[in-house]
Amino acid sequence: MAPLSTSAVLLRSHDYGDTSRILRFYTEAQGLLSVMARGVRTRSAKGTTALTTFATGTLTAYIKPHRDLHTMKDFDCTRMRDGLGLDVLRFAGASATVELVLAHADQEQNPDLLRALEEGLDTLESIETAQVPAAALSAVWRITEAFGFAPQLDPCVHCGDPLADHEVGRFDFASGGVRCARCAEDAAGPRIGPIARGQISNLLASELEAEFTYARRHFGVLSDFVAYHVVSKPLKSLRFLGELLPPDEGVGA
Repeated sequence: MAPLSTSAVLLRSHDYGDTSRILRFYTEAQGLLSVMARGVRTRSAKGTTALTTFATGTLTAYIKPHRDLHTMKDFDCTRMRDGLGLDVLRFAGASATVELVLAHADQEQNPDLLRALEEGLDTLESIETAQVPAAALSAVWRITEAFGFAPQLDPCVHCGDPLADHEVGRFDFASGGVRCARCAEDAAGPRIGPIARGQISNLLASELEAEFTYARRHFGVLSDFVAYHVVSKPLKSLRFLGELLPPDEGVGA
């Protein structure tokens, strides 16, 4: 069987036996892929391929149809992203991002998902410290969007009318978007005004503000939306990210 080579991001690694590891990648050619890396824990550190979580590279593996676990031949790392491990909030944002991919991705190609994953991790590693909360939320929102679950921020998700510039509505999680003030009277979701709608739109577009307000309130909207539309069980790393976000302050939405 000829090996397959594909661009891949390492999402998770588990030791297996005394010498091997089970690695889970998101790949360009095969989507979510699990491989057995035999003997990697006994190799000399000199010249050994880097198998670091969040790393990007070229994965070469023997793929067997109708199998859940395949055999890795090699991983040629091209970007380590070791800076994500030097800051707990950056690490939490990266962990939440990859856990969402692990929870919902399948073995199908999704170029938008791979792009959102790599760009989100790159931004989290390189951005200024003050912008890390926004970068973390943006990365998770973009993964959610790549799965096909973008929120409808305007027009009203209930009646279809456009929202006025200064209108305050409510987020309707069941319908997947914002209700206008008139339709929000019998809705139970959180109130959301034009500033917050604009901030969510910017997060989806990776347009990160220098001063991002109400990170925890935004996290509440994001985590509820993800729980309702993408995954049914709570994500541990997403909850951990929420605990690390700074207290809300600044101008109201």
